[in-house]
Amino acid sequence: MTSRRNFLQQAGLAAAASSVLPNAKTSMTFIHHVLFWAKNPNNDAEKAQLLAALKQLGTLPMIQNAHVGRPIVTEFDKGATDGSYTFSVVLVFDNATKESEYLYHPLHKKFIDDNKHLWGKVQVIDSELI
Repeated sequence: MTSRRNFLQQAGLAAAASSVLPNAKTSMTFIHHVLFWAKNPNNDAEKAQLLAALKQLGTLPMIQNAHVGRPIVTEFDKGATDGSYTFSVVLVFDNATKESEYLYHPLHKKFIDDNKHLWGKVQVIDSELI
Protein backbone atom coordinates (compact mmCIF):
# COMPACT_ATOMS: atom_id res chain seq x y z
CA MET A 1 0.00 0.00 0.00
CA THR A 2 2.81 2.42 0.86
CA SER A 3 4.61 1.83 -2.45
CA ARG A 4 1.36 2.38 -4.39
CA ARG A 5 0.71 5.58 -2.42
CA ASN A 6 4.26 6.80 -3.12
CA PHE A 7 3.87 5.93 -6.79
CA LEU A 8 0.61 7.87 -7.04
CA GLN A 9 2.12 10.86 -5.24
CA GLN A 10 5.16 10.89 -7.52
CA ALA A 11 3.01 10.44 -10.62
CA GLY A 12 0.81 13.34 -9.51
CA LEU A 13 3.82 15.57 -8.90
CA ALA A 14 5.30 14.66 -12.28
CA ALA A 15 2.01 15.41 -14.05
CA ALA A 16 1.68 18.73 -12.24
CA ALA A 17 5.26 19.71 -13.07
CA SER A 18 4.90 18.82 -16.73
CA SER A 19 1.79 20.96 -17.04
CA VAL A 20 3.23 23.97 -15.17
CA LEU A 21 6.90 24.14 -16.17
CA PRO A 22 6.45 24.44 -19.95
CA ASN A 23 4.04 27.34 -19.39
CA ALA A 24 6.50 29.00 -17.02
CA LYS A 25 9.12 29.13 -19.80
CA THR A 26 6.77 30.79 -22.24
CA SER A 27 5.03 33.06 -19.75
CA MET A 28 8.14 34.44 -18.06
CA THR A 29 10.48 34.83 -21.01
CA PHE A 30 11.44 38.46 -20.34
CA ILE A 31 11.39 40.20 -16.95
CA HIS A 32 11.64 43.95 -16.40
CA HIS A 33 12.33 44.59 -12.69
CA VAL A 34 12.52 48.15 -11.40
CA LEU A 35 13.36 49.32 -7.88
CA PHE A 36 12.23 52.80 -6.78
CA TRP A 37 13.58 54.76 -3.84
CA ALA A 38 11.18 57.54 -2.83
CA LYS A 39 12.74 60.98 -2.76
CA ASN A 40 10.77 61.73 0.43
CA PRO A 41 10.20 58.33 2.07
CA ASN A 42 8.32 59.84 5.02
CA ASN A 43 5.78 61.59 2.78
CA ASP A 44 2.81 59.20 2.66
CA ALA A 45 0.93 61.27 0.04
CA GLU A 46 3.86 61.13 -2.38
CA LYS A 47 4.33 57.40 -1.82
CA ALA A 48 0.59 56.81 -2.40
CA GLN A 49 0.76 58.77 -5.66
CA LEU A 50 3.75 56.76 -6.86
CA LEU A 51 2.16 53.46 -5.84
CA ALA A 52 -1.08 54.24 -7.69
CA ALA A 53 0.85 55.24 -10.81
CA LEU A 54 2.96 52.07 -10.70
CA LYS A 55 -0.13 49.89 -10.44
CA GLN A 56 -1.67 51.68 -13.43
CA LEU A 57 1.32 50.78 -15.60
CA GLY A 58 0.56 47.08 -15.16
CA THR A 59 -2.67 47.44 -17.14
CA LEU A 60 -0.97 47.92 -20.51
CA PRO A 61 -1.82 45.12 -22.98
CA MET A 62 1.75 44.04 -23.81
CA ILE A 63 2.38 43.14 -20.16
CA GLN A 64 1.64 39.49 -19.33
CA ASN A 65 1.84 39.97 -15.59
CA ALA A 66 2.66 42.77 -13.17
CA HIS A 67 3.70 42.74 -9.53
CA VAL A 68 4.10 45.89 -7.44
CA GLY A 69 5.55 45.24 -4.02
CA ARG A 70 7.44 46.61 -1.05
CA PRO A 71 10.64 45.34 0.57
CA ILE A 72 10.47 42.22 2.69
CA VAL A 73 13.61 41.19 4.54
CA THR A 74 13.51 37.87 6.36
CA GLU A 75 15.76 36.84 9.22
CA PHE A 76 17.27 34.09 7.06
CA ASP A 77 18.64 36.31 4.30
CA LYS A 78 18.79 39.77 5.87
CA GLY A 79 22.53 39.99 5.30
CA ALA A 80 22.10 39.58 1.55
CA THR A 81 18.80 41.40 1.01
CA ASP A 82 18.53 45.06 0.08
CA GLY A 83 15.45 46.42 1.81
CA SER A 84 16.31 50.08 1.29
CA TYR A 85 14.04 50.68 -1.71
CA THR A 86 10.43 51.88 -1.44
CA PHE A 87 8.71 49.94 -4.25
CA SER A 88 9.60 47.04 -6.51
CA VAL A 89 7.90 46.53 -9.87
CA VAL A 90 8.20 43.29 -11.82
CA LEU A 91 6.71 43.27 -15.32
CA VAL A 92 6.61 40.09 -17.41
CA PHE A 93 6.74 40.21 -21.22
CA ASP A 94 6.79 37.63 -24.00
CA ASN A 95 10.07 39.05 -25.30
CA ALA A 96 12.31 42.11 -25.49
CA THR A 97 10.24 43.53 -28.35
CA LYS A 98 7.16 43.66 -26.12
CA GLU A 99 9.20 45.38 -23.42
CA SER A 100 10.34 47.94 -25.98
CA GLU A 101 6.69 48.58 -26.92
CA TYR A 102 6.04 49.24 -23.24
CA LEU A 103 9.05 51.53 -22.79
CA TYR A 104 7.94 53.78 -25.67
CA HIS A 105 4.21 53.60 -24.89
CA PRO A 106 2.64 57.02 -24.19
CA LEU A 107 1.35 55.85 -20.77
CA HIS A 108 4.88 54.85 -19.71
CA LYS A 109 6.27 58.18 -20.88
CA LYS A 110 3.46 60.00 -19.05
CA PHE A 111 4.22 57.98 -15.90
CA ILE A 112 7.82 59.18 -16.01
CA ASP A 113 6.91 62.81 -16.68
CA ASP A 114 4.22 62.91 -13.98
CA ASN A 115 6.15 61.05 -11.27
CA LYS A 116 9.90 61.47 -11.74
CA HIS A 117 9.94 64.12 -9.03
CA LEU A 118 8.80 61.44 -6.53
CA TRP A 119 11.86 59.19 -6.69
CA GLY A 120 15.43 59.85 -5.75
CA LYS A 121 16.83 56.71 -7.34
CA VAL A 122 15.69 54.05 -9.81
CA GLN A 123 17.41 50.77 -10.65
CA VAL A 124 16.36 48.65 -13.64
CA ILE A 125 17.18 44.95 -13.99
CA ASP A 126 16.12 43.20 -17.21
CA SER A 127 16.39 39.45 -17.52
CA GLU A 128 15.76 37.08 -20.41
CA LEU A 129 15.13 33.36 -19.88
CA ILE A 130 18.03 31.13 -20.91
